[in-house]
Amino acid sequence: MKLVKVSIITKIIVSLIVATTVPFIISNYLSYQITGNSIKRQLVELNQNSMSITMSALQSYFHELSLLGLTYFSDPELVRLLSEKKPQNPAESVYIEQRLEKIYANYSEIGAVSYKSALTNKQFNIRNHYNEIVSIPDFKDHEMSDAHSELKQPFQVTLNNREPRLRVNKPFIDIYTREVIGLTTFDVKPLQIKNFLTSLTTSEQGPVYLFIGNNLELLYTTADEMDSTELSLSKGVKQPTQQETAQKTRESWQVELYQRLHAPQLSTDKGEIQTTEGSYVYFNKTDENGLIMTIVKFIPRTLINKARNSALGKTLLIQAVSIIFISILATLISYYMLRRIKIMFQHIKQLQMGNFQLKRRPVQKTPDELDLLEIRLHEMAGELDELWNKQYRHQLELSQARLKMLQAQINPHFLYNTLQSISTLAIKSKAHDVSDRLADFAAMFRYSMDIENEDVSLEEEIEHIQHYMVLQQGRYKQRLQFELEYPNEASCLLVPKMTLQPLVENSIIHGLERGNGQIHIVVNIVLTKHSLLIEVIDNGKGFTDQQIEQVKAGYLEQVVVSEKRGIGLSNVLKRLMLYYGNEFTWSISSKPYKKTIVALSLPIESSREEQADEVINRR
Repeated sequence: MKLVKVSIITKIIVSLIVATTVPFIISNYLSYQITGNSIKRQLVELNQNSMSITMSALQSYFHELSLLGLTYFSDPELVRLLSEKKPQNPAESVYIEQRLEKIYANYSEIGAVSYKSALTNKQFNIRNHYNEIVSIPDFKDHEMSDAHSELKQPFQVTLNNREPRLRVNKPFIDIYTREVIGLTTFDVKPLQIKNFLTSLTTSEQGPVYLFIGNNLELLYTTADEMDSTELSLSKGVKQPTQQETAQKTRESWQVELYQRLHAPQLSTDKGEIQTTEGSYVYFNKTDENGLIMTIVKFIPRTLINKARNSALGKTLLIQAVSIIFISILATLISYYMLRRIKIMFQHIKQLQMGNFQLKRRPVQKTPDELDLLEIRLHEMAGELDELWNKQYRHQLELSQARLKMLQAQINPHFLYNTLQSISTLAIKSKAHDVSDRLADFAAMFRYSMDIENEDVSLEEEIEHIQHYMVLQQGRYKQRLQFELEYPNEASCLLVPKMTLQPLVENSIIHGLERGNGQIHIVVNIVLTKHSLLIEVIDNGKGFTDQQIEQVKAGYLEQVVVSEKRGIGLSNVLKRLMLYYGNEFTWSISSKPYKKTIVALSLPIESSREEQADEVINRR
C-alpha cells in the first residue's frame, strides 16, 4: 500500500480518464452533429428522388387528361356535328352528349364536363350531378373576356365546398383552319393525385403538398386539417392589392418558396427550406406543355433528432462502460508495473554501491518491456566487469589499424620507385618502348593509389584514361581503336575519380576479349549549361535486355548482380548517385555488334566550379 501514497497510480488513472473522456465528449458532439446532418441529407436526397419519380407520373397523368379532347377526332360524326355553324337539333345534341359521356366514362374522378361551341355558342353538359355546371361565356367571333381569362389556362385550381379541384380547359381546334371552334372544361377530383402523393408519405413524416402554376395554387395536400385560404396563394397576384392579401395568408415557408422560384439568382428545380419545426423539401418542374408543378414534402425536426438521440444514447452507454473498465484496468496495471520498477530501483542502488552480483528472477517465456529492461540491467552489471578489458582490446585494434595504414602508404611508394628504376634500366638499354610503357603504367598506378583526393579535374581523368588506352593498344594493336572527344572548357571541371576507366574497361573485356576479336571505342564528352554529358560508345557484344534490367535492379534496389559487367557498371552508377544525388541520370541503349551507348549526365554545380578554379590557381 505504500506505492499508493506516492500518488503515481492516482495520476495515471486520472490522466487516462481525462485522456479518454475529453475525446469522447468531442467525438460525441461531432458525431451528434454529423449524424443529424447525414440523416437529414439522406432524407432530403431520398425524398427529392421520390418526388422526381412522382412528378413524372403526375405529368403523364395530366398529359393523359389533356389528350382527352383529342379523342373527339376518333368519331368523324362527332367532329362533323361540332364543326357545324348552325345549331344542332335535339337528336344531334343527344348524340353529342352520349359520345362525350362515353369518352369520359372510364374516368370516375372526372366530375362535371361542359363543352361550349364557339360557332353556335351552344353549351353541352354531362355529369352535372357531381358538381355545378361550369358557366362558359359566349366567345363566338371574339376572344374571351378578361373576367374569364382563367379558361384560357390548360389547368387551374378551383374550390368546391372548400375542397380543391383540378379544372382542365381544352380548346377544340379545327385541324384545317387551326381556329378554336369549341372549349371543353371539366373538373377532376384528386383521387389519382392522392394515390401518387401517398407513396411519398409515412407515419413518421410530415405532409406532402402539390402546387401548380406560377402562383403556387395548392391542388392537394396530405395534411389532415387544412385551411385552403391559408395554404394556397391567391390568384391574380399581379394586382398589388390582391398580392398584399395573399402575402398575409401565406405561411413563411411558402413565401420563401415563392421567392426562390421567382428570383433568377435563386431559381432552382429542387432545394430545401429550413424552419424551426423542420425542413420543407421541394421539387419544381415544367413539362413540355408549359404546366408548372411543385411538390413539397415536410420533414419534421423531431424525426431527425429521434434518430441521432438514439445513436447518441447507445454511444454514451458504451463509453461509460469503457471508462469504468479503463479505470479498473489502469489501477491493476499501474500497481503491477510500479512494483516491478521498485525492484529495479533496488538493483540500481546495489550497482551504485559496487555490487555487480544481482539476484535474478526467473525469465518468462514471453518477456514484456519491463522484463527486457530488467534483463538488460543484469547484462549491464555483468558487462561492467569487462569494461576495462574491452577498452584495452579496442586500443590494441586501433594500433594495429594504424600500422596497416602505414604499410599501405609504404608499399605503393616502393612499387612506384621500383618501376622508375626498371624504366631507367630500359632507357640505358635503349628499349624506349618499354620505358614508355613503364612510364604510362607508373602514371596509372600513381593516379589509382592516390587515396587522398576523391575529386579530380576532368583533364586528370582524361590523362589517366589515355595512359590506360596506350597500354591496351600496345597489347591488342590494330584490334583496338579508340577516340576521345571533349571540349577544352570542360577540362577544369571536377568529377569523381575513376569514372571513365571502368566504363572503357567493360567495353574492352566484353567487346574485345569476349566478342568478335576487334572493337572501336569512342568517348564523347559534351558540356551543356547545367550538365556534363559523357557517352561511351562501342560496337562490341553490347547488352541484352535482361542484362540492362540487371543493371537497373542493382542501381535501384542495391542487389548483388551475378553478371560481372553488371557489377562494374552498377558500382560506378551507385557511386555517382551517392556523389550527385537525384540530379545524376544515366541510360543504356544497345544493338549488339552495331552500337552500344552508355550515357552519364553529371550536374554542374557552382561550388564545384569554384573548386575547379582553385585547382587551376594552385597549379
